Amino acid sequence: MKIKKMDTMWQYVMFTYLLFWFMVLGLGGIAIFVFDVTPFGMSCVTTLCSWAPTIVLLIMLKKLKPGTSIKNFYKEAFKEKLNFSVFFIASLVIVGVFLISTGVLSVFEKTAQLQFAATGLLGNILFTAIQGASGEESGWRGFLMTEMEGKYGFVKGNLILGLIWAFWHLPLWFVSTNYSGLHLLIYILSFIIGLTAFSIIIGVCMKKCNNLFLSFWMHFLFNFVLTFFIGKDVYLLASLAVLYTVAAVIFTFVYLHKKGVRLSLKAHTRG
Repeated sequence: MKIKKMDTMWQYVMFTYLLFWFMVLGLGGIAIFVFDVTPFGMSCVTTLCSWAPTIVLLIMLKKLKPGTSIKNFYKEAFKEKLNFSVFFIASLVIVGVFLISTGVLSVFEKTAQLQFAATGLLGNILFTAIQGASGEESGWRGFLMTEMEGKYGFVKGNLILGLIWAFWHLPLWFVSTNYSGLHLLIYILSFIIGLTAFSIIIGVCMKKCNNLFLSFWMHFLFNFVLTFFIGKDVYLLASLAVLYTVAAVIFTFVYLHKKGVRLSLKAHTRG
């Protein structure tokens, strides 16, 4: 019996997982157990690891996109004009969801959940920019989102992409947190649900502005607002998961409704 060959899209996913997990467990293990690095040093290692999706993409680009050079890939990814109304709405949702979550937590915990400090702000901006968004989005939204949507459709494709994105972080659930038992379970489930919902929101926004910078910005802002949080991550993630799921359902409904209206109008015009 012949074994069906894995298509290049799933090969990309597999190699991105393998590289990231190897880097986190290998480099992270060496950094912790051999060199006893500081938390800042470990953050630098994590930042390097976060570039795995882009590293694999660039190495496999000729196989993934035959005839496309790195220059042409990025030229195509950034060619569409930026839609600032989409940027504004996306930013409003991200900041709004975060502030609502922290506001609710501050009421229940009866303590401040946010801390704003001018000192270190620039460092947070630069570190957040290079840690997640810059290293990941070329792979997730620059390549994989289009492939997933083409193969599975918009909703299913972005659901699968969100799950791939979430489970890719699996080693960090155990390496970068101190949770165990029920708290760890809540953390993992909230992470998966929240990131999958956020992936769908990015997908909808990029239908309105198919410029890779938009996904960079949304991913960056998602991470950046978290730098001001000083409460318990597990409670924040649970709240974010609920609110982002609600937002994702609304975004998807509006997108599909408008798409259906446009298709109906086209059919009516042709008729």
